[in-house]
Amino acid sequence: MRSDEDRVAIEFSADELALVCEALDSHEYWQLGDQLPRNNGLVFLPGDALGQVDRYWAGREPSADEQLAIESIARCRMLAERLGALVNQV
Repeated sequence: MRSDEDRVAIEFSADELALVCEALDSHEYWQLGDQLPRNNGLVFLPGDALGQVDRYWAGREPSADEQLAIESIARCRMLAERLGALVNQV
């Protein structure tokens, strides 16, 4: 948990906040996930399997570079989820 000293307060309209959420989604796909399995606009992380079989990660572990990307995407998704929840409250 970050201290209050690490926080910055800013104001967004609902439309601006929605735009930031869209930008995070794009950032995940085009920058953070560029070395990871992607399909139909989604980046697939270990555990993101559709159905019973993980066709991208079954039987293999991520490389060190992939693991760094996975951790960055996880942080990006958490932020997008927090901001998305705010959009839905407005």
